[in-house]
Amino acid sequence: MAYSKLSANMYNIVEEGKRQASLHGKQVLVSSVFEIGTTDLPAFFSYNNRAYRGNRFYWSEPGRALTYVGLGNVFTIEDNNQHLRFRNVDETWGELAASAIVEGFRSPYTGPILFGGFSFDPHIAQSQKWSDFAHTSFAVPKYMVTAYAGHYYLTSNRLVAADEENHRNDHDDEELAQLLEDLMSGSLRQAVTFQPNHYPLVTEEIAPTDWMNAVEEAAMSIRQGELEKVVLARSLMLQGEQELIVEPVLQSLLEEQLDTYVFAIDKDNSCFIGATPERLIKHQAQQLWTLSLAGSIARGNQPSEDEELASFLSQDVKNLHEHKLAVDMIKSAMQELCEQVEAPDAPIIRKLKDIQHLATPISGVIKEGVTLLQAVEALHPTPALGGMPRESAIEAIRRLEQMDRGWYAAPIGWMNISHEGEFAAAIRSALLIREKAFLFAGCGIVGDSNPLSEYNETALKFRPMLKALQAHHIKPTM
Repeated sequence: MAYSKLSANMYNIVEEGKRQASLHGKQVLVSSVFEIGTTDLPAFFSYNNRAYRGNRFYWSEPGRALTYVGLGNVFTIEDNNQHLRFRNVDETWGELAASAIVEGFRSPYTGPILFGGFSFDPHIAQSQKWSDFAHTSFAVPKYMVTAYAGHYYLTSNRLVAADEENHRNDHDDEELAQLLEDLMSGSLRQAVTFQPNHYPLVTEEIAPTDWMNAVEEAAMSIRQGELEKVVLARSLMLQGEQELIVEPVLQSLLEEQLDTYVFAIDKDNSCFIGATPERLIKHQAQQLWTLSLAGSIARGNQPSEDEELASFLSQDVKNLHEHKLAVDMIKSAMQELCEQVEAPDAPIIRKLKDIQHLATPISGVIKEGVTLLQAVEALHPTPALGGMPRESAIEAIRRLEQMDRGWYAAPIGWMNISHEGEFAAAIRSALLIREKAFLFAGCGIVGDSNPLSEYNETALKFRPMLKALQAHHIKPTM
């Protein structure tokens, strides 16, 4: 696209945005969408690293059918309200989205996208390591590349006021023109050189004995009828001698964890990154889709061993009981959200790189007036992330875990201006803070849970992030 044509398009929508802002007495979101050629998405994540590092995100669906990469932001929602956080985001985004002006290619995956997430438990005092992440944090990126169905699009967003200064518009036009030139010419390549760290990471397991004691206490509470199930998580800290760089970790997850949602949310001093297999909820057209993922076992070294393990998982009483608790709760929540709900009678086996799970997909036709974030609120946390009954399980987590989960196991995802979108549960994840990485993993505890077996299950769930951190050419000791 010639610079003159680009300038004319941007000038027209910015002027219309000014007019609307003056008419309604508030800022207006304007967006331009351009189809571009095939783009190196991790390279775009690193584009102009000096300007955007600490203010960017990456989101890729299982199978990489849909990927978003966002740089900068033009609008943010941050909220530490303990009770109304889902409704506040819904209302704030709804007001801005209703007046948004979008020019160019239109689809559910282009134009203004609100991306972000929530903490697991807003009633927990925030620890220092999670200080970059508010209990609720969302943003509309300044620039976003969408990769969908073999096509690539750039969305440019601006928040326009009635008295917008022309020199600021000129700067934004020039910045966008340069970005488009780099994208359209195919010259965008990974420009960051990652120096290998030749020193080993020091691994510190955080209170493993205390955690196993907590598992035994939780199992006893369940046997005594105080709970049906509770999910207990633990943390692992890795310490290096050099700053841990996000890009090689992200690249490793994209290559090795194909059947997961790969995400990276980069803040000023830290980055939350992971490869989660667990969809929380998707809303498109009149449909809601969710997934119950509970019950786990390792992958086999040989196909025959792998099938033996899968067969054991599909018949194991403890895992089937844990899975049924999750399915029953999710189906009950979906029946409140949907006109009709569909789910198979028995779980399937979901095979990932390092682990396999019992999985039950659940879907329904959404009721009129129900929003995506209302569905997120109704489902979070599912029994696979919190337990049952929900409030009793959360209280047990607060008492027994003795840690701030932050955004671990919490909803992260996106919404478009029609309030369609998707959220995943942020498991199989790590928080990178300079030379440190905090890894998180949890498992469901029921009455016959064995503390050592549950400990070994969490060790299995640490593997994806441990392998990704080895992209630094560092071998953690475990």
